[in-house]
Amino acid sequence: MKLSVGIITFNEENRIGKTIDAIKEIADEIIVVDSESRDRTVEIAKFKGAKVFVEKWKGYGPQKNSVLEKCRGEWILLLDADEVVSAELREKIKKIINSSNPSSEVYKIKLRNIAFGREIKFGGWDDYVIRLWKNGKVKISNREVHEKYQTQEKIEKIKELIIHYTYDSIEEFLEKLNRYTSQSAKEYIKNKKNPSFIKIYSKMLFRFVKMYILQLGFLDGYEGYLLAKYSSIYTMTKYTKLREAYYNTLGKDTSLVITTYNWPDALRLCLESVLAQTVLPHEIIVADDGSREETANLVRDFQISNPFVKIIHSWQEDKGFRAGMSRNKAIAKATGNYVIIIDGDLILERHFVQDHIEKKENGFFIQGSRVIISKDKSQKIINGEKLNLQKNFFDKNFKNKLNMIRNSILSKILTKKDKNLKGIRSCNMSFFKKDLELVNGFEEKIEGWGREDSELALRLFNNGIKKKKLKFSALTYHIFHKENDRSHLKENDKLLSDAIKNKKMVAEKGLNQYD
Repeated sequence: MKLSVGIITFNEENRIGKTIDAIKEIADEIIVVDSESRDRTVEIAKFKGAKVFVEKWKGYGPQKNSVLEKCRGEWILLLDADEVVSAELREKIKKIINSSNPSSEVYKIKLRNIAFGREIKFGGWDDYVIRLWKNGKVKISNREVHEKYQTQEKIEKIKELIIHYTYDSIEEFLEKLNRYTSQSAKEYIKNKKNPSFIKIYSKMLFRFVKMYILQLGFLDGYEGYLLAKYSSIYTMTKYTKLREAYYNTLGKDTSLVITTYNWPDALRLCLESVLAQTVLPHEIIVADDGSREETANLVRDFQISNPFVKIIHSWQEDKGFRAGMSRNKAIAKATGNYVIIIDGDLILERHFVQDHIEKKENGFFIQGSRVIISKDKSQKIINGEKLNLQKNFFDKNFKNKLNMIRNSILSKILTKKDKNLKGIRSCNMSFFKKDLELVNGFEEKIEGWGREDSELALRLFNNGIKKKKLKFSALTYHIFHKENDRSHLKENDKLLSDAIKNKKMVAEKGLNQYD
């Protein structure tokens, strides 16, 4: 068997017959892998003599590799369903495959593109593509879109034409644009790319300038303009979808733990700020240290109103200040591999979760900072006044105002890594869950306010895990409240001192109780 022709199809009833007719004279077999077309594509292909295999869509690379696996010929000609072999090319292929000594074993063939009824010669569309090779000499990458053809052989060019019928109408272009851009974004998100607005706009603009001016697309008239315009829209849409997918998936492995005790007004503001994040966590776990029914009702109301996000109420009986136990129970319930811990008296800047996730790094836990809101201002905010970054920066009711500035450059320069217990506050921290499990979470022997966070940090340090102190990132606003009872502080200081002295590594009474 000399020549196998391979074609992938999806809803190509208007084209597949013409494509097969142009090549069947020299093909020993025609293999069509169809992606569950909803029109007469399969019926027409079978009528024209092709062997048709209907398979679920796996992406361009995998779909074409499925075709190659089924080809038995000595040579393979791989076509798209909208590509028609010219009579001249048909004769050229016949000579190559019947030659005892062909000039190459891999060939690029010249495409002549037809778009909106016109032959397109400029705008970067007058190109050569790999289409003909000896079986086994070319491999195709498994990328879902923009698959790559890989070969170790010398590639020769064939100037005889494949006529490529690209788009018959604007409607068809836009339909393919939507499908291709979604597949491109899906492929790019695997590399965790997040294009900025400037990148999206500049790439869109450059695509138009390149095609229409630098590559002389204007010489193709109105159709050349349409191709340059809609190709730039394709670029913008692809990167916009990528950006959307990035934010929609960034938090999928992150659990947010919010500690609370009998302050539903503050918890409501905190939860509202969480739901307004650019990146939502996979789940929100309210670590409740024994609040009354009012808090349970609030959490239930948020659960009902926000079914798109998992909200868990982790409650324990009120037996005094037992934040360590409350957090351990919440951490044990967490399904994410990364855990952010905040207090329920914080209002989060909308990039807070995104910042924690993007700044995470193996071998480190993150310590964030906060802005302090005055008593009077806090009450006004609880009563409905909105935070306004520009106005609040010059408002005397806010302290630690540098912590109101979010700036990626300053954050990169001023973020510190160390093993210093100074400034440890569990109101704004994040950890890999495996690191919390390594040290057995919070030490529940520490009860009452104070030192449970420093003692945890100490054990992380002793296990080789450092602190990353964020600046100008992961911003929070702390709602004023009276100081907690500090009657246990002296005892807790002693527990911390002993832990330092004994180089303690694991909590004696900790997370493993809740396995």
